[in-house]
Amino acid sequence: MIRLPRAAVLVIVIFLAVVFVLVGISKLQGPSAMRWSERFARWGYPAGAERVVGVLEILGGLAVLIPKWRRAAAAMLIGLMAGALGTHLINAELTRLIAPLVIGGLAFVVYASRQSTLEKM
Repeated sequence: MIRLPRAAVLVIVIFLAVVFVLVGISKLQGPSAMRWSERFARWGYPAGAERVVGVLEILGGLAVLIPKWRRAAAAMLIGLMAGALGTHLINAELTRLIAPLVIGGLAFVVYASRQSTLEKM
């Protein structure tokens, strides 16, 4: 387990929540939703997959704020970022690997943080 100050964990958790909720919303509505739909189709995913991923990102982003759900939410976010990494690797989009690596790494830090520290928040 990783030992981090409560404040550091809280900053990472808030950052993850904001990022995942905003990106999830962008997959569901607005002009960027159409671009996400086109990208997912180009990557070979079925129609509507971007909406499923968007909903999971929003739920994970919100759940990571709840101490009792934090580790499970972080695990789900790690899984989503692993899928993003695989997608970008398979499609040779190497510059797009940075964001899922960083965000997935932060989700891993939250997941691996000492449980007693997380429950006190």
